[in-house]
Amino acid sequence: MSEWFNELCGAAYMPHGQCYLWEPGMVWLHAVSDSLIALAYFSIPLALIYFVRRRRDVPFPGVFVMFGAFIVACGTTHLVDVWTIWQPHYWLSGSIKLITAVISISTAVALLKVMPTALTLPSPEDLKRLNLELDQRVRERTSELSSANERLENEIRQRADAEASVRALNTALNRRLEELQALFDLIPIGIAISEDPACRVVRSNRRLSELLGTPTDENVSLGRLAPAPAALPFTVWRGDRQLAPEELPMQLAAATNGVVTDFEETLRRADGSQLELVVNAVPLRDENGRARGCVATFADVTRLRAEEKNRLELERRMFESQRLEGLGVLAGGVAHDFNNILTSILGNTSIARQQLTPTQHGCREALVNAERASLRAAELCKQLLAYAGKGRFVIQPLQLGVLVEETAHLLELSVGRRITLLRQTSAAVPTFEGDATQIRQVLMNLTLNAAEAIGENAGVITITTGRALVTPEYLHRLAIQDKLEPGEYVTLEIADNGCGMKPEVLARIFDPFFTTKFTGRGLGLAAVMGILRGHKAGIKIYSEPGKGTMFKLLFPASARGAGSETPTRGITPGSSWRGHGCILVIDDDEAVRMVATLSLQHAGFEVETAVDGEEGVARVRAEPDRFRAVLLDLMMPRLDGEGTLRELRLINAALPIVMTSGFNEQITVNRFVGRGLAGFLQKPFTYESLLEKIRTALETPPATG
Repeated sequence: MSEWFNELCGAAYMPHGQCYLWEPGMVWLHAVSDSLIALAYFSIPLALIYFVRRRRDVPFPGVFVMFGAFIVACGTTHLVDVWTIWQPHYWLSGSIKLITAVISISTAVALLKVMPTALTLPSPEDLKRLNLELDQRVRERTSELSSANERLENEIRQRADAEASVRALNTALNRRLEELQALFDLIPIGIAISEDPACRVVRSNRRLSELLGTPTDENVSLGRLAPAPAALPFTVWRGDRQLAPEELPMQLAAATNGVVTDFEETLRRADGSQLELVVNAVPLRDENGRARGCVATFADVTRLRAEEKNRLELERRMFESQRLEGLGVLAGGVAHDFNNILTSILGNTSIARQQLTPTQHGCREALVNAERASLRAAELCKQLLAYAGKGRFVIQPLQLGVLVEETAHLLELSVGRRITLLRQTSAAVPTFEGDATQIRQVLMNLTLNAAEAIGENAGVITITTGRALVTPEYLHRLAIQDKLEPGEYVTLEIADNGCGMKPEVLARIFDPFFTTKFTGRGLGLAAVMGILRGHKAGIKIYSEPGKGTMFKLLFPASARGAGSETPTRGITPGSSWRGHGCILVIDDDEAVRMVATLSLQHAGFEVETAVDGEEGVARVRAEPDRFRAVLLDLMMPRLDGEGTLRELRLINAALPIVMTSGFNEQITVNRFVGRGLAGFLQKPFTYESLLEKIRTALETPPATG
């Protein structure tokens, strides 16, 4: 190392020594001086960088940076000059000097650009003045802060006083709340409070919780929105319909912002018990008068309603019994008089038809139409009798599903193609005791009613048979409930998707002559009611406007197996059949006597008439062997058909007697079982039906009794 240093400093290692006259002292003078200058140049930028980083508030930091770069470049040229003393790298030296020149010029330009701004910097006098102004502002702000602190301290003291007052008020309020809570829990009437407009959270007092069967701290609102809430142990009903949450009195009061009073509802609990409640609800209003909640009272009137219902039921049954009795008398009288008139019309029409020649087709068609109209009018009398419960015919065990299937084709033809008739029958349904003809009439009436409710639109009628175990509570909700006992029943449901019925219409559908149809007579459902009463059956109706109606019929189940009808085969007389001898016609109606006389005379008989039973008995007593048969009316003044039959049997026990009446055959025949009645003729009658009965009576061996 020392050898190399000696060589470097020796006179021999001076390839460019001519630049410095080959004098070592001069070489070292330049080398040391340039090195010290470079060291100084490199130290100054470091100081500038340190100063700028520590004093970021100093203006024009970019100028400082450029000055630093300029000084570093200058220091680098001095280092290169030392290097070129021994190494001839003059291109490197020239490049460094060029870079230094560029940086120098850039620094001078930057300095010129910032010079105007630098000249605007505040002078020491300005800074002193600004410091004085700042001190003044600080003193003023300090004074303001002191005042603010004093005010804040006053507010803190006032707030502490207010908080003390609030604590005292809260203590008093809590005491009042405790008193009100005690009253809320101990009052013997149910109370509910909700503090939201939708009544989704409802608090109950102890009495209401007892009524509902819920804990006292449970939300008892049926309209709560909690996800998957546990089912409350009660439901709310009005009549036969379960109420939705928005239909409850509290929700109604809050939604309408009005008072709901004397709202009657039925509470059904999970244990099967039910309570009758009367609810009064008033809205809780905010400062703008809008409902913000609701408070309601619940009074248990179950016992009161039960007592009022024994009393009302007793009154209803008495009124119903009196009404039915009166309607029975009215129906009997109307049927008697009306059937006598129809007998005259129908009999004379059939006689006229018999006397037509084969060429008089137009007259024959007109007379046939008149006969059909008379028979339709006769059906009205049957419906009146059915309503009074006097329309029973042949009673036997019936299978409801079989009846429905047997009548299905006729029903499909009756309702038309626009309506789909669905049948859901089951062979497992037990039988019931009834008359097949009348049950078919019920089925037809209700199906036609359903079709009329659907109207001109396409619709569906569903007929379903089933079985049900009926409880006493359910029986109380039936439209017919008199003389019905709990137990197993056969059910028939006829449902449609028609227009439905309003409550005021539903309440009157079984009233005679009440109808909503322009051409209706109002006897179809009245007849249904009478037939059901005669069968000791019940009926329940579910209907809602715009959604349809369902009639549910309940017939007491029978232990016997299903029977089959035994239809009677009528005897049709030949057109050339002729009679002989004298027939006695006993009837108080002149028109009936006349048509019977004309019909029998047309068939070859002699005819004598009597206006009542006493005259008829006198005629037979005067000439016991003159009459071949007697046509006897059941309902007559002075001596009716029953008394007349008894007297005639005493005179001539073998005399054939045909009873005629507007009542149905089954009732009349059952009434005279064992009394030797030769036949029964239903009023109104035609020429053919009269001759059929007379011929049968004359050709049948005489009965005695």
